[in-house]
Amino acid sequence: MCTHRTKSIFCIFIFIIFLTNCSYDSFQTQISKNQNIKDWFINTKFGKIEASITWPYEKGYFPSLLMIHSSVGNNQKNKKELLLLIGYPIIAMSISLPGFGNSTGPDDFGGKKSVKSISRAISYLSKMNSSRERSIFLYAKEFGANAAINAAIQNPEVQLVIVENGIFQPRRVVRQIPRNIRFKLKNFLADGDYKINFRSSLKEIEKLQTPIFIIQNAKGKDYELKQQNKLIASLKLHKKRYKVMKIREKTKKLFFQRIIIKKRILPIIEKHINNEIKYN
Repeated sequence: MCTHRTKSIFCIFIFIIFLTNCSYDSFQTQISKNQNIKDWFINTKFGKIEASITWPYEKGYFPSLLMIHSSVGNNQKNKKELLLLIGYPIIAMSISLPGFGNSTGPDDFGGKKSVKSISRAISYLSKMNSSRERSIFLYAKEFGANAAINAAIQNPEVQLVIVENGIFQPRRVVRQIPRNIRFKLKNFLADGDYKINFRSSLKEIEKLQTPIFIIQNAKGKDYELKQQNKLIASLKLHKKRYKVMKIREKTKKLFFQRIIIKKRILPIIEKHINNEIKYN
């Protein structure tokens, strides 16, 4: 599934990093004879969603990976990971959920707006791939994990959802999350329309047909591990397909963060495509 990047692509890579760190409304270019890249905003009825994508120039079947940004900071980290996938036979896309990156807020912490944003991105990927066999993979963490699972329930073309550090019950973690998110979350939970705007995927699992691949970090925060265990219990209860991969990593090194998709996520996708994963 992997190919080597050329030196010329690496030079273009540095140039594109500069471009993607600049403000933009829309940007698209063919960075080599084999690859395209695009930055733009997806319009929705509640605002705009920041999106970036890179895809092979030639036509044919390619699996699609949608990375969902829902953490502190902007979408630049995911954009740089997209650029590291240049030269791979995969369509790779990243979006920032409402309230994150340059997407219109306020954030709804994996709620209704987030689910619709992911569904719009899935629709875009479905139309983009010329093959009838559209294999779309989702990768999400934190609050985005809840929205990703709910979006997979609504979009049968999703082949696999990969979640890491997922949060599915905001009320259970409000006292433990970072302070800069805590105040926003408290206001969201205090809103009278909270139950209309948020639905925990744990209560929707029985409708799920897509397998879930759970990356569980033993060195993660306690509330994250408890939330992951809640997800596993719900999957077991409803006899759904899932796989747990336990890791032990705790690092903030920039280089490590930039290679996580290549190091961890692409091998999972490749094994799923080749039917090498035994789900519970």
